[in-house]
Order: sequence, then C-alpha cells, then structure tokens
Amino acid sequence: MNYTMRLVPVNYTVLVLLVVSLMMCAVPQKARAIDPVTMAILAPVALKVAEAAKPYVLRSLVGTGKGLFNVGKSALEILYLPYGLGEITIGLPFNKGRRGLVHIIRGGIIAPAKVIVNILLLPVYMTGAQINI
Repeated sequence: MNYTMRLVPVNYTVLVLLVVSLMMCAVPQKARAIDPVTMAILAPVALKVAEAAKPYVLRSLVGTGKGLFNVGKSALEILYLPYGLGEITIGLPFNKGRRGLVHIIRGGIIAPAKVIVNILLLPVYMTGAQINI
C-alpha cells in the first residue's frame, strides 16, 4: 500500500473570514483622559524634552530624505535596461552594441541590487548616519 500525504488546499476565503471575525471580536482598549491639572504640570517638561530632541529629529528627517532620494535614484536607473535593449537592437549597425550591453547589465543587474541595498539601508539612513554607496 502506498501511503502518501496529500496536502489539502487552503480555502483563503475561509481564512480571511476567520481573521476578520477574530478582529471584530477583539476588545478595544478604553481611552483614558488626563485631568487638566496634570496636563498643565507636564506641559513645561514636555516642551523641554521636545527642545532637547529637536536636533536628533531633524537629523533623522534629513537622513530619511536622503535615503529615500537614493532609493528613487537607484530605482530610476532600472530604465537603463530598455535603453540598452534599444541601443543593441537599433544601434548595432552603428557600432553601439557594446554600450547597449553595458546599459543592459547596469539596468538589469546592478540597478535592482542597488535598490535592494538602499531599501535595506533605509533604517540606517534614518539614524542620520552618513553612508556613501
């Protein structure tokens, strides 16, 4: 006798309904208000903390902007792939084959790798660290 294990296909509709029903049955936390006297006492302390954290927050915002710019720039370099294909097909009689091949490698292999590396380095960019790749 041949005993093989059969995998039962998962019905995703049932799975989604189960997850949604569990989320609907979850008990939300009640919001608790802080009395105005406590707010008045803590406001000056919160302002001092915000002033102390301001340079770090600004450095993080600038680093995040630079990191997102690097991700976008490397994502746009993927457009070298169709450019290189055009150079090889149309420009081959005009001796543009080598440049087309370089652009295909740059847009098809190097640019996606740069996108992945820049996305993985985005949390490091958010700390404000200076990284040159």
